Amino acid sequence: IDEIGNIFGVRNGSDEKKPPLMIGSHIDTVRDAGMFDGVFGVLGGLEVVKTLNDNDIKTERSLIVAAFSNEEGARFQPDMMGSLYYTGKADIKDLLSSEDDSGKTVGEELNRIGYRGSDTVQVGCYLELHIEQGPRLHAEGIPIGIVEGIQGLAWWTGEYFGESNHAGSTPMNMRKDTLLAASKLALEAEKLALRIGKGSVATMGRIKPHPDIINIVPGKCSFTIDFRQFDNVLFETGKEEIEKLIISCASERQLNYSFRNVAEVAPIVFDSEMVNTAEAKASFLGLKSMRMISGASHDAQFLTAICPSVMIFVPSTGGRSHCPEEWTDAHELENGCNVLLQTVSELV
Repeated sequence: IDEIGNIFGVRNGSDEKKPPLMIGSHIDTVRDAGMFDGVFGVLGGLEVVKTLNDNDIKTERSLIVAAFSNEEGARFQPDMMGSLYYTGKADIKDLLSSEDDSGKTVGEELNRIGYRGSDTVQVGCYLELHIEQGPRLHAEGIPIGIVEGIQGLAWWTGEYFGESNHAGSTPMNMRKDTLLAASKLALEAEKLALRIGKGSVATMGRIKPHPDIINIVPGKCSFTIDFRQFDNVLFETGKEEIEKLIISCASERQLNYSFRNVAEVAPIVFDSEMVNTAEAKASFLGLKSMRMISGASHDAQFLTAICPSVMIFVPSTGGRSHCPEEWTDAHELENGCNVLLQTVSELV
């Protein structure tokens, strides 16, 4: 266990000079979630190790199964905290001082549960098995997705400031209603994503008016925006346009505003040789596969900065994820584990 709570299980290989192969994902989740996101990849890694052990198979490389801390960012921001720290993309002091809504810090909570360690491990290449969290594989009846890259992601938090006032006695044309500005922003962000196209998505997952009372015009409204795109040029264009929209929606209603970019990850491309290997192993097993871009962010996008990496997807029934209805059939999970096992066997 390292300083940020990442958990590493190590199966030693016969050649210490060869850098280890890591299989990883996460075991945290969001509120009202399903049972497959993240944890499937960790359990898949453990299943690979169990299979090797059961068959007394020795490997030259050491094999590491990793559970990265706070991938979702549901309680503490930024998300991907564990892989950010592991790959040297974030300072440990900043991460440990991150606070939740109640003022508790990451460091305090890691100490409380006994998961603030001091261990370190090295990595030579990285594989991540995951549910797709989207509809394509299920809709097209394809059992395996070979992931070539991950969309870039940008997150903003913002606030609009107007005037709280009486809902009955304040004329419509004299209001400074912050909720209406945020609502307009949500619609304009949708239009922007559709206009840019090529897989662009924009989401306002949180809009919180204040004082949030039925008979008061909201004088303050906080919000979040999530924008994603795989093409680097379109990613930069989308970010610029989002910030212009935040300002223009405030100006239309003569509101004050504040916003900041709280997370940003550039689009990434996975190692072509590892992509080819995973694809070949799916074919070897008689499983049809499809190359694809991940719409969701994953720890692998940071690992690829320090070592060759690839992801393997299995279908999500109906494309559902981050909800209780999230589901993948047992035989589909087995397919993914078998592709992972064969790919690992080729690389270790």
